[in-house]
Amino acid sequence: MPSWMTGAFAALVFFTSIVAAQDQRAAVAASFTFNGATVTIHRDAPAPDIAARFGATHGACDGPCIDPIQGPDGIATLGEMEVLTFLGNKVQDSTGLMVDARSPLNRAKGYIPGTVNLPHTAVVPGSTMRSEILIALGAREFDGVYNFADAPDLLVYDNGPLDSAGTLLVTYMLAAGFPPEKLSQYRGGMLVWATLGLNIDEGQS
Repeated sequence: MPSWMTGAFAALVFFTSIVAAQDQRAAVAASFTFNGATVTIHRDAPAPDIAARFGATHGACDGPCIDPIQGPDGIATLGEMEVLTFLGNKVQDSTGLMVDARSPLNRAKGYIPGTVNLPHTAVVPGSTMRSEILIALGAREFDGVYNFADAPDLLVYDNGPLDSAGTLLVTYMLAAGFPPEKLSQYRGGMLVWATLGLNIDEGQS
């Protein structure tokens, strides 16, 4: 192939890749039904003051820590586009649930629309609420053993990479026998979500 033709082909591939990337970047939106209401995710201009709410370090480690990109036991870690797909598909058809692992006090500062609060402390081994919550999530219990065949897929999030609440919730769910293939984690959490200008809800929910 002549050199000019090779160059032209490479330029065409590069241009096609740019167009595909732009198309993908433009689709930052999702609309789905949650609890009988229509929820819409959209992107506004980023607001640094809102994102700053979620930058505090909360965790079980000694001193500053950052969550690794890979979740516990190989649990899938999702980015924002995958989160929107999860909300628009699995939450829409009731086969999935996106759960906020933070405390109700932290959640009130801002949360992703269409999600529910499941504080990691509620399912820590030994919690008096643990069995009730697992059953509410679709588990069937027999003699202290839980079967999660009918449970929805769970996508877990927290404040972001500086927060360990999401990782702790995933760890506790795995310890209860929740199937790892039904679990995923949004590592970016509220910090990245707000930094990107994606809309949030505030207050008690």
